[in-house]
Amino acid sequence: MISYSDTGLTISETLQTNTIVWIHSLPENEMGPTRRILEDLEGLSRADGFPVIEYAVGNRAELEAVFNELTTKAERGLRPVLHVDAHGTVAEGLLLAPSGERVGWAEVIDLIRGLNVATTNNLTCVFALCFGLHLYKQVSLKKAVPAYLYCAPPSEVSVGFLEEQTLAFYREINQTSDVTAAFDATLGANMESFHCQGLFFQSLLRYIRNYCMGRRRQERQECMVTAMLKRNGIVSPSNAQLRQIRKNVRESLKPGQNMIDHFAPSSLIGRNAAFTYDDLDKALKRSNTSK
Repeated sequence: MISYSDTGLTISETLQTNTIVWIHSLPENEMGPTRRILEDLEGLSRADGFPVIEYAVGNRAELEAVFNELTTKAERGLRPVLHVDAHGTVAEGLLLAPSGERVGWAEVIDLIRGLNVATTNNLTCVFALCFGLHLYKQVSLKKAVPAYLYCAPPSEVSVGFLEEQTLAFYREINQTSDVTAAFDATLGANMESFHCQGLFFQSLLRYIRNYCMGRRRQERQECMVTAMLKRNGIVSPSNAQLRQIRKNVRESLKPGQNMIDHFAPSSLIGRNAAFTYDDLDKALKRSNTSK
């Protein structure tokens, strides 16, 4: 189960999860906490918890191979909580410690997006690495969301915190099947989460503000009028023709439910949007009132 609340909107949906996939790429001298957590997770698994699949990744080729394998398994029913145990920086992205290679956030996003598409938007990601939240700066409204739920720290995070709270997080999931409640009670103390419905909601708000209002809307309108005249072979339009074309363009640029219906199938990978245009409109009006 997933519960999400933002901008006055509360969302509750079912999330399919059946496996914990743990990818680690740490120096050997830092593997102690990871091994202890994995041993405890194996204990949970034996006590009717989710099975645990461990991958040690040393370089870029191995990382890509792991995601290819996971994507194939997801097409056959794998629905994982993907846990990435490594180091990261804002500028250089994910560090694959054994080889010293860096994988930029944009590349990582593409890898997890492919996996999320294969899970039909049922992927939970826990990026237990410093600055992992910067990964989500690569998200685009016109592309599929990289994960149903994404959790990561906004800055540095201590190994002690992760060792203490990670097992508690998975124990809560096993006991309650409520991912967000488990996160809030454990990892949420030093990490943040993004829910795909909330991300889609906020992306639409930005799109409306940037392209459907003010100067940008006027510029788009004039470009579309020019394009329609050219498409119809009209070189010297009459006033009546211009009025009609501008009216048609204004209607097409007016944000509404059709905009949600247009973007949702690709962005949410087949899931329905859990909100309507009325919810967006209320959020827009609240933000305008608060300015």
